[in-house]
Amino acid sequence: MTLSLTRTALFLLAGTALTACTTVEPVRPNFPTRPNPAPSQPLPVPPPVVRQDEPPMQPRPIPPVESSQLPSITPSRPVPPPVRPAPQPPAMVTQTVTKTTVAGKVVDTAGPAKDYTVKPGDNLDAIARTLGTTRKQISDDNDLKPPYALRPGQVLKGPRSTPAKAYVVGQGDTLFAIARRFSVSAAAIAEANDRDVEAPLSTGQRLTLPEGFKDKGPTVVRTQVSVPARDNGPTPSVTPTYPEPARPAERPRPAPPVVDDEPATTVRTRVTGKVIETAGPPKTYKVKSGDNLDAIARSLDTTRKDLADDNKLKSPYALQPGQVLKGPETKVKAYVAGQGDTQALIAKRFGVTQRALAEANGVKIGAPVRAGRQVILPSGYRDRGPIREEVAAPRPKPAPPPTPPAPYNPPATTPYNPPPYNPPPVAQPPVITPPPPVVRPTPAPVVRPTTPSTPAPPTSGSPTDAQISSFGRGRFIWPLRGDVVSDFGPKGTGQRNDGLNIRTSAGEPVRAAAAGDVVYAGDQVPGFGNLVLIKHADGWVTAYGHLSRVDVKMQQKITQGQQIGQAGSTGGVTEPQLHFEVRYAPTPQDRARPIDPKLVLPK
Repeated sequence: MTLSLTRTALFLLAGTALTACTTVEPVRPNFPTRPNPAPSQPLPVPPPVVRQDEPPMQPRPIPPVESSQLPSITPSRPVPPPVRPAPQPPAMVTQTVTKTTVAGKVVDTAGPAKDYTVKPGDNLDAIARTLGTTRKQISDDNDLKPPYALRPGQVLKGPRSTPAKAYVVGQGDTLFAIARRFSVSAAAIAEANDRDVEAPLSTGQRLTLPEGFKDKGPTVVRTQVSVPARDNGPTPSVTPTYPEPARPAERPRPAPPVVDDEPATTVRTRVTGKVIETAGPPKTYKVKSGDNLDAIARSLDTTRKDLADDNKLKSPYALQPGQVLKGPETKVKAYVAGQGDTQALIAKRFGVTQRALAEANGVKIGAPVRAGRQVILPSGYRDRGPIREEVAAPRPKPAPPPTPPAPYNPPATTPYNPPPYNPPPVAQPPVITPPPPVVRPTPAPVVRPTTPSTPAPPTSGSPTDAQISSFGRGRFIWPLRGDVVSDFGPKGTGQRNDGLNIRTSAGEPVRAAAAGDVVYAGDQVPGFGNLVLIKHADGWVTAYGHLSRVDVKMQQKITQGQQIGQAGSTGGVTEPQLHFEVRYAPTPQDRARPIDPKLVLPK
């Protein structure tokens, strides 16, 4: 019994000692704590009882741990699950579709009728021989009755000309597409068929082709369309695939541009001036044997006295065969020319020849027509309205094709091998080196920026002729066209011309050289007659003298090209002419001085 108690006490003492030698990390609460109370006095522990017959306990030896290098580990690439491809849309292929337009045929048709303008002294038999027909046929075509009274300027319709060519309109044809096929303008086709350019066409209609056409054949248009590709075999089986490394998406290559054989066109309108009534040339009569003044006056629809006064005849009014007498003035129609009008375009609008138009105005065939001129229309004209012309519009340049992306090459992958482990070396105590002495830099001298001096304004001087030409070029137009009878500058008689004197006809319209304000309109300046002064922008002033009539008022705003009066011979001149001046002031404080108008007027 005593031995058992002794062993029990020995086990308890060993457990207490082991518990006291073990260090346990206390658990920190997450709430406020108070200090523990003072510990009580420890209980007395009896000394251990050691048996004499038992050997003391020896600690077991700890086997040594052999250190060896860790083997290299190659991370294995995870094998992704197989990916089944998504259903793909059907493949598309590009096909070329050819469309043919303006495929109608060309047939023979009757040509236009010949026309003849009656001249003084003509008779029906001579006109019939000229047109290659008979007297009866020409009278029937023009509903003439005996005794076939003809008047000068009357237009007679003759027989049909040689057979012409006509195009049979097909489904979907347009006038502009037909014009492209036959290498003519749409306006020419409309004129040959006496129709408007914008009038609709009907299938089967015959359009007479103008002279000089060239048949290029039907127009072929090729377009590219995308259609699904045909299935030529069974659907292949689906095989699981593994995803490849990510690569940038490739841009689809653009399809080649579609070539359109039909160029873009636009319509412009020309010869848009108006028709007015004006004074025409006087009637004339060629004296024949046996004529007397009274009979001639009755034929010219005037009186004996007016006829004698107009021709400065004195009693007893001796007349000679072949003598030409001038009768009373007539009223005719005239066309007011616009910018860009030509003699050929005017003749085309009014259905007359250039020769007839030139003879009616006393000019050469093909003579230039300036804007604002009144062009007398010959008798028998027919106004067809402004001319519409089809012109090719500029086609925008195609954009260059984009550069295809470079092929993608994925980077090569290498297995990962971690480096071997090396224990860090023992840290050596750092060597403390005293810091170098602090050297304070010498402050640089403060340089204060200097305020630049304001440059002096440039001194205004008299501009040169080249400067004046550059300032005024493109601002002005000629007030009228004619022969310059006196240039700018000093004259041999000790006088000076501050402008230009332009010879013209009485009553010729005078137009403003540029837009501006009328600062003077009157006849109070000696030697200039009726005078108009116009002030323009930037210090420019123009003057117009010797006018027969003034059509503007003071303080009136004028546009460029607006008529301000008519040319005449008022003031110190003896023949109709226009005195034109251009003055210029470099600054508002300077006085406008005269300059040579040819420096700023168009050539």
